[in-house]
Amino acid sequence: MYELHWEYMAGSIVVQAMLEEMNVSYAMTHVDMAAEEHKTQSYRRVNPVGRVPAITLPGGETIGETAAIVIVLGEDAPGSGLTPQPGSLDRSAFLFWLNVMATAGYMTVARHGHPERYAFDEAAIVQVEQRAAQDLEAFFDLMEAAISERNTFLASGFSALDLYLAMLTEWSEDKSGLFAKRTALAELCRAVSLRPSYQLAMQTHRL
Repeated sequence: MYELHWEYMAGSIVVQAMLEEMNVSYAMTHVDMAAEEHKTQSYRRVNPVGRVPAITLPGGETIGETAAIVIVLGEDAPGSGLTPQPGSLDRSAFLFWLNVMATAGYMTVARHGHPERYAFDEAAIVQVEQRAAQDLEAFFDLMEAAISERNTFLASGFSALDLYLAMLTEWSEDKSGLFAKRTALAELCRAVSLRPSYQLAMQTHRL
């Protein structure tokens, strides 16, 4: 059985949705970051970097970092179609765009949502947030161009990239405005929102 160590946050949504898509048994252990449980010695033994999500695999090994979890889960369930398998035509593109989403996307969302983590001075914090908002616009423009005229990120069809990208849009302060300018992104996210796996993950993560 898999055990997902989760919090009400972005990466946990993707991982739970993937577990649902895989149709495997899993347990969920909430890590209360507001109470700083992620900094405790007990959690550090689970994930030495003290970040959430993390997942304990059926063999007992625990890994963190959402992008790494996505790759491992996809290889655990090759028949799920969640990730192109080693040797497949889309594998290189999948790994490339997954890392773009994890770095240019996820980290920019974090910078926009918590600018106080990136500066000390109040004026600087405001500038960090403003720049992050600009960077997010550029990121979603890039995603729109990459999707092209499909409703899935990869030409081969639905994958974990769709879950990841839809998750990143959930933190937009103006989703209607975001989608109005990016019709391909809107269609991809609409398709993801109809999947029972994503619906369940979103229900779990609504405060």
